Amino acid sequence: MIFKKKIFLVIIFFLLGVTNTWSSEKIAFLDVEFIINKSKPALLIIKKIEKIRDQETEKLIKIENNLKKKNDEINKTKNLISKEELNKKISSLRNEAKAFEELKKKTIKDLNIKRKKELDQFLKRINPLVQEYMKEKSIDIIIDKKNIFMAKSNNDITEDILEIINSKIK
Repeated sequence: MIFKKKIFLVIIFFLLGVTNTWSSEKIAFLDVEFIINKSKPALLIIKKIEKIRDQETEKLIKIENNLKKKNDEINKTKNLISKEELNKKISSLRNEAKAFEELKKKTIKDLNIKRKKELDQFLKRINPLVQEYMKEKSIDIIIDKKNIFMAKSNNDITEDILEIINSKIK
Protein backbone atom coordinates (compact mmCIF):
# COMPACT_ATOMS: atom_id res chain seq x y z
CA MET A 1 0.00 0.00 0.00
CA ILE A 2 2.82 2.41 0.89
CA PHE A 3 4.55 1.46 -2.34
CA LYS A 4 1.41 2.35 -4.34
CA LYS A 5 1.16 5.73 -2.60
CA LYS A 6 4.79 6.52 -3.44
CA ILE A 7 4.31 5.56 -7.08
CA PHE A 8 1.12 7.59 -7.20
CA LEU A 9 2.93 10.63 -5.71
CA VAL A 10 5.82 10.27 -8.14
CA ILE A 11 3.43 10.09 -11.10
CA ILE A 12 1.50 13.14 -9.85
CA PHE A 13 4.77 14.99 -9.31
CA PHE A 14 5.89 14.33 -12.89
CA LEU A 15 2.51 15.21 -14.35
CA LEU A 16 2.31 18.48 -12.48
CA GLY A 17 5.99 19.35 -12.72
CA VAL A 18 6.49 18.74 -16.41
CA THR A 19 4.53 21.14 -18.51
CA ASN A 20 5.25 22.42 -21.95
CA THR A 21 4.88 26.10 -22.52
CA TRP A 22 4.41 27.29 -26.03
CA SER A 23 4.81 30.95 -26.72
CA SER A 24 2.75 32.48 -29.45
CA GLU A 25 4.99 35.56 -29.73
CA LYS A 26 7.68 35.65 -32.34
CA ILE A 27 10.85 37.20 -30.95
CA ALA A 28 13.84 38.45 -32.92
CA PHE A 29 16.99 40.33 -32.04
CA LEU A 30 18.83 43.19 -33.65
CA ASP A 31 22.42 44.40 -33.19
CA VAL A 32 21.92 48.16 -32.99
CA GLU A 33 25.66 48.86 -32.63
CA PHE A 34 26.31 46.94 -35.85
CA ILE A 35 23.63 48.98 -37.63
CA ILE A 36 25.19 52.23 -36.39
CA ASN A 37 28.71 51.15 -37.36
CA LYS A 38 27.89 49.64 -40.77
CA SER A 39 24.89 51.40 -42.28
CA LYS A 40 25.62 54.03 -44.90
CA PRO A 41 23.53 56.84 -43.34
CA ALA A 42 25.09 56.30 -39.90
CA LEU A 43 28.58 56.20 -41.39
CA LEU A 44 27.91 59.59 -43.00
CA ILE A 45 26.88 60.97 -39.62
CA ILE A 46 29.99 59.55 -37.95
CA LYS A 47 32.27 60.97 -40.68
CA LYS A 48 30.62 64.37 -40.31
CA ILE A 49 31.20 64.33 -36.55
CA GLU A 50 34.81 63.18 -37.02
CA LYS A 51 35.43 66.02 -39.46
CA ILE A 52 34.11 68.53 -36.92
CA ARG A 53 36.22 66.87 -34.21
CA ASP A 54 39.34 67.15 -36.38
CA GLN A 55 38.68 70.85 -37.03
CA GLU A 56 38.18 71.52 -33.33
CA THR A 57 41.32 69.54 -32.50
CA GLU A 58 43.35 71.68 -34.88
CA LYS A 59 42.05 74.84 -33.21
CA LEU A 60 42.92 73.46 -29.78
CA ILE A 61 46.41 72.46 -30.92
CA LYS A 62 47.04 75.98 -32.22
CA ILE A 63 45.96 77.48 -28.90
CA GLU A 64 48.10 74.99 -26.99
CA ASN A 65 51.15 75.76 -29.15
CA ASN A 66 50.57 79.47 -28.57
CA LEU A 67 50.51 78.86 -24.81
CA LYS A 68 53.75 76.88 -25.03
CA LYS A 69 55.41 79.74 -26.94
CA LYS A 70 54.30 82.22 -24.29
CA ASN A 71 55.66 79.94 -21.58
CA ASP A 72 58.99 79.66 -23.40
CA GLU A 73 59.13 83.47 -23.76
CA ILE A 74 58.51 83.87 -20.04
CA ASN A 75 61.25 81.36 -19.25
CA LYS A 76 63.70 83.18 -21.53
CA THR A 77 62.96 86.62 -20.10
CA LYS A 78 62.48 85.72 -16.42
CA ASN A 79 66.01 86.85 -15.51
CA LEU A 80 65.71 90.07 -17.53
CA ILE A 81 62.44 91.45 -16.17
CA SER A 82 61.38 92.49 -12.71
CA LYS A 83 59.80 90.00 -10.35
CA GLU A 84 56.54 91.94 -10.36
CA GLU A 85 56.29 91.86 -14.16
CA LEU A 86 57.24 88.18 -14.18
CA ASN A 87 54.43 87.39 -11.73
CA LYS A 88 51.96 89.30 -13.92
CA LYS A 89 53.00 87.32 -17.00
CA ILE A 90 52.86 84.01 -15.12
CA SER A 91 49.43 84.87 -13.73
CA SER A 92 48.22 85.84 -17.20
CA LEU A 93 49.57 82.59 -18.64
CA ARG A 94 47.87 80.54 -15.91
CA ASN A 95 44.56 82.26 -16.64
CA GLU A 96 44.96 81.53 -20.34
CA ALA A 97 45.83 77.89 -19.57
CA LYS A 98 42.77 77.59 -17.33
CA ALA A 99 40.57 79.09 -20.05
CA PHE A 100 42.13 76.66 -22.55
CA GLU A 101 41.29 73.66 -20.33
CA GLU A 102 37.71 74.89 -19.97
CA LEU A 103 37.45 75.37 -23.74
CA LYS A 104 38.83 71.87 -24.27
CA LYS A 105 36.27 70.33 -21.87
CA LYS A 106 33.44 72.33 -23.46
CA THR A 107 34.49 71.26 -26.96
CA ILE A 108 34.55 67.58 -25.98
CA LYS A 109 31.18 67.87 -24.26
CA ASP A 110 29.65 69.66 -27.27
CA LEU A 111 30.96 67.02 -29.67
CA ASN A 112 29.56 64.21 -27.54
CA ILE A 113 26.18 65.96 -27.36
CA LYS A 114 26.15 66.53 -31.12
CA ARG A 115 27.08 62.89 -31.82
CA LYS A 116 24.37 61.60 -29.49
CA LYS A 117 21.78 63.96 -30.98
CA GLU A 118 22.63 62.96 -34.56
CA LEU A 119 22.54 59.23 -33.77
CA ASP A 120 19.25 59.62 -31.88
CA GLN A 121 17.77 61.30 -34.95
CA PHE A 122 19.09 58.44 -37.09
CA LEU A 123 17.47 55.87 -34.80
CA LYS A 124 14.18 57.79 -35.00
CA ARG A 125 14.43 57.67 -38.79
CA ILE A 126 14.94 53.90 -38.87
CA ASN A 127 12.20 53.18 -36.33
CA PRO A 128 9.35 53.19 -38.91
CA LEU A 129 11.38 50.88 -41.16
CA VAL A 130 11.88 48.41 -38.32
CA GLN A 131 8.18 48.57 -37.43
CA GLU A 132 7.24 47.90 -41.04
CA TYR A 133 9.60 44.91 -41.09
CA MET A 134 7.99 43.65 -37.88
CA LYS A 135 4.54 43.78 -39.49
CA GLU A 136 5.73 42.01 -42.63
CA LYS A 137 7.42 39.18 -40.72
CA SER A 138 4.82 39.01 -37.92
CA ILE A 139 7.40 39.71 -35.25
CA ASP A 140 6.04 40.69 -31.86
CA ILE A 141 9.23 41.66 -30.02
CA ILE A 142 12.67 42.84 -31.12
CA ILE A 143 15.44 42.82 -28.52
CA ASP A 144 18.85 44.48 -28.75
CA LYS A 145 21.53 41.85 -29.26
CA LYS A 146 23.72 43.12 -26.43
CA ASN A 147 20.96 42.16 -23.94
CA ILE A 148 20.81 38.54 -25.05
CA PHE A 149 22.81 35.77 -23.45
CA MET A 150 22.04 33.05 -26.03
CA ALA A 151 19.75 32.73 -29.01
CA LYS A 152 19.41 30.92 -32.30
CA SER A 153 21.12 32.76 -35.10
CA ASN A 154 18.06 32.47 -37.32
CA ASN A 155 16.34 34.98 -35.00
CA ASP A 156 18.95 37.63 -35.86
CA ILE A 157 17.41 40.21 -38.21
CA THR A 158 20.38 42.60 -38.25
CA GLU A 159 21.44 41.94 -41.85
CA ASP A 160 17.88 42.31 -43.15
CA ILE A 161 17.42 45.62 -41.35
CA LEU A 162 20.82 46.83 -42.56
CA GLU A 163 19.83 46.17 -46.18
CA ILE A 164 16.53 47.99 -45.71
CA ILE A 165 18.23 51.01 -44.11
CA ASN A 166 20.90 51.23 -46.80
CA SER A 167 18.30 51.05 -49.55
CA LYS A 168 15.63 53.36 -48.14
CA ILE A 169 17.50 56.07 -46.21
CA LYS A 170 19.77 58.41 -48.12
